[in-house]
Formats: sequence, structure tokens, C-alpha cells
Amino acid sequence: MRNLSRCAFSLFGGLAIVCASASAQAPAEPTPLALAPGPAAQSPAEQAPSDVFDKAPPAIDDALRARVSAFYQAHVDGKFRLTDQYVAEDSKDVFFAAEKPQYRGFQITKITYTDNFTKATVITACKTELFFHGHQMPVTMPAVTHWKIDNGDWFWYYFKATQVDSPWGVMKPGPPSEGSSVTARIPTDPMAAARNILAKVVLDRNAVTVDQTKESKQEIHLKNGMLGAIKVLADPTGTPGLTVRPAQPEVGPGEEVAVVIAFNPDDPEVTCRECLMHPGVRPPITVSLTVQPTQQRFPIQITFTQPERAK
Repeated sequence: MRNLSRCAFSLFGGLAIVCASASAQAPAEPTPLALAPGPAAQSPAEQAPSDVFDKAPPAIDDALRARVSAFYQAHVDGKFRLTDQYVAEDSKDVFFAAEKPQYRGFQITKITYTDNFTKATVITACKTELFFHGHQMPVTMPAVTHWKIDNGDWFWYYFKATQVDSPWGVMKPGPPSEGSSVTARIPTDPMAAARNILAKVVLDRNAVTVDQTKESKQEIHLKNGMLGAIKVLADPTGTPGLTVRPAQPEVGPGEEVAVVIAFNPDDPEVTCRECLMHPGVRPPITVSLTVQPTQQRFPIQITFTQPERAK
């Protein structure tokens, strides 16, 4: 399913949900997003000096991967009580106050070690499902978690981020409001938080009517309520004489763009001008808009009409 790509926001105390794309129209046969291939392996001669010194000893790396795998396997199996043995004592309250999404699979994609290999940041690609506009879609979410060694074992721990990576650059959170707490700032439902962010891009309507016997033009409007710029692309209509084009491809935060639906029966691609005048109308078609980087798809139904013939 190509609708799903990389969108980004920080959730779950450092859980960066990316690729939560949404479609207002369910595809016939959704397929999970394939994990992007990693960079090609470097030969020892090509590795930078820092790569060599940052590489953890095999015993440490293997132990961390085993603990992380068991932690996420509990999420796949839905046995969340088993995760307790992998969570640091000083982070248990925060961890268990947050929602636990159930995954369909996972893959450890990157580990970065710090503090002489006693702490690590782990990026894991987690396969799950997102519900949007009443439709269920498979998505892959890179989950960022933090681990530390305590009494000889690796444990998940809560890390309070001072900045957040997003598609529009590094963002720093503002000062906490009075009476706020760490637990309160962690979304209790990451999927709901994802839907709320995606819902900030909206169309004022999703259907238009076109007179197939004469030249006509209509507009619908797309509003970008997100904090960063987006791009809007329209699929080809596949219908001679009919075009769907955004007035401009890029829409800034808080801005609105007109999407122009135009029909020209005199277009050179219309091979049978007289056919448009005959009784009967074309069946309605659907043309979708794609929003990047969220990869949301907004279907627009275009219905053709023709004036009634004089009796």
C-alpha cells in the first residue's frame, strides 16, 4: 500500500510514530508497508574511525538485542505483564501509565550506544494497524526506546527528550505548564494521537458535479492545520478533457490551497465531441489527492451531468 509513508511526531515518551499515513477510502487489498532497506555494509577500509570505536562488544550487543526482542515479542503476543521484567524500576510508573499498542511484528533497525556501552537508544520498526475514517490500514512505526544496564541486565527506561526530530527539523518543547506531570504528557492512546495529527489536514468537500456538455470549472479547498508545510499532488483523471490540479503544490502551515476541477469538452484529447451531447451521462469517477509527507489520500468523487433536452 503506497499510501503509507513517513510522517512524524513524538509519542509515548520518545516513541516516534512515523508513517502513519491515512486514506479516506479503503483500498481493495491493503498490503503492509515494506521496511526500507538499510544502507549497504561498509568494508573495514571504508568505515570511519568513529564507527569502529562506537561498535559495542559482541556480548553486550547480543545481550541488548535479546532483551529488546523479548520486550517487543511480549507486545506482539499481547502479554504486556511480561514486559515488567524488562522495565527499569525507576521507570515502571511511567511505562505502565502509558497505552501498550499490540504489534504484528518488529525488527530492530538501529542501536546507538553511549556512556561506555552502558546506555543505548534502539530504533525498532514495529508493524501494527491504524484506524482512520472507519478503515483499518497496516502501518510500520519506527519506535525509539532507551535502555540502560542495571545489575548486569539491560532495562527499558523513560528518557525525557529535550528536543524532537520531525519532518520539518528539530523541535524543542516549551516549558511545562503548572501542575503538569510526566505521565500526563505521555499520550494514553498513541493511535488516537496519530489520528488527531492526521485530522489537521482537511478538505471542505469531497464531491463535485460537472456538466459534460460545456466547459466548466469548480474548486474545492484543502486546509493545512499542521505545524509544517505539506505538498499536495493529484492523480491523473484518466478522462479526456478533465483535469484536477492544486493551485500550488506546496501549502504552508495554517494555509489553504484551492484544488481546481476543470472540464473542457473541446480538449483535443476528447475524440468524440458529439458523444457528450447524446442522451446519457458518463459514470462518476474518483480522483485522489495525495498529501506529503503524511501520505494521506483524499478521494474526490466527480459526477457528470447534462442539461435536460427540451420536450
